Amino acid sequence: MKLTCPACGAIASAETWINDALCRETLALIAGLPVPLPKAILSYVALFRPQKTGLSWKKALRLVEEIKVLVKKGHVNVQGKVDRNCPPRLWAQAMDRMVERRVGLALPLKNHNYLRQVAWQLADQEDALAEKGAARGRRTCAANDPQPVSNPLDQYIQGLRDTQPSEEEMAQWKKNRLK
Repeated sequence: MKLTCPACGAIASAETWINDALCRETLALIAGLPVPLPKAILSYVALFRPQKTGLSWKKALRLVEEIKVLVKKGHVNVQGKVDRNCPPRLWAQAMDRMVERRVGLALPLKNHNYLRQVAWQLADQEDALAEKGAARGRRTCAANDPQPVSNPLDQYIQGLRDTQPSEEEMAQWKKNRLK
């Protein structure tokens, strides 16, 4: 079976990808990231690919490790601005926006500074909406914002929580819902 990398266009058999230790480590790290990051990260990391060569697995692994550290903090900081809460879904949205705007970017990217700025803007907009809703005594949502989710599993899938809910937590949620 031949696989084509969506980021760089390289074609190789599945065995080739599996036999490369750095590739395995990188893909395992990506798979372990909170949803929806795994889907967004490959296209984002491709923005670091040199124009005349491919992106090495060593560099890809380093980039994914750096992103994991940024996301794990739970907030985003930009120099000179107040830190903002930033769940994984906002990081993924920021990556998607950068990929959409790739034509206007100076490629290859050198660091994650622009990603942090885009994520901060998204987090700031979300905070502003939450503050506006709190001031009115109710939560307001933009047309494209997801509605509040009470199901712990759905919260995990949408990136609103970092850990998958336990069976006990799901059972308690179902019990409370039936009351």
